[in-house]
Amino acid sequence: MYFWDTDRLAALLANEELGQGQKIRYYIACFYVQTGSTVLPMYLFGLSYSLDVITLASYVASLVVFHFGALKVYKACAHYQKAGVLDTVIVLSLPVCIKVHSVYWLVYAVVAYALTAVEGNWYLWVIYSFSAMPIMVWFQFNLIRNAVVRNYG
Repeated sequence: MYFWDTDRLAALLANEELGQGQKIRYYIACFYVQTGSTVLPMYLFGLSYSLDVITLASYVASLVVFHFGALKVYKACAHYQKAGVLDTVIVLSLPVCIKVHSVYWLVYAVVAYALTAVEGNWYLWVIYSFSAMPIMVWFQFNLIRNAVVRNYG
C-alpha cells in the first residue's frame, strides 16, 4: 500500500494494476483514518465541536462540499476515461486523507495553543469548529482531482 504517493497510485489505477482486494483495503483504511482524525480532537483536546448547532452546520457544509468535490473528480475521470471514478476516489483517498489529516492535526494544535495562550473568545472556537471539516473535505477532493489530471492524461 502507498500511504503518501498519490501520483504513483493514480498511475497504477490508470494502468489498471490494482485488484479489487487492494482497492477495498484502501477504502477501509481511509475510513479509519478519517474517523479517528476528526473525532479524536473533538472530544480529547478542547472546546471545538461543543456546540451542537455548529457541529450540525459544519457537517451540512461538508456534505455540500463533498457532493461538488465528488462531481469534479467524476468529470475529471470521465474526461480521461482511464480508471473508474469509484476506484480513483477509493484508492487515492487513503494517501490524500493522511496528508490532509496530518495538516489538520498540526493546525488544530496551533489553534488550540494560540486560543488557550491568549484566552481566546468562545466564538473563535465556533468559527474554527465550523470551518475545519468543510475545508478538509475540499482539500481531499481537490488533491484527488489534481492527481487525476496529472496522471490520467
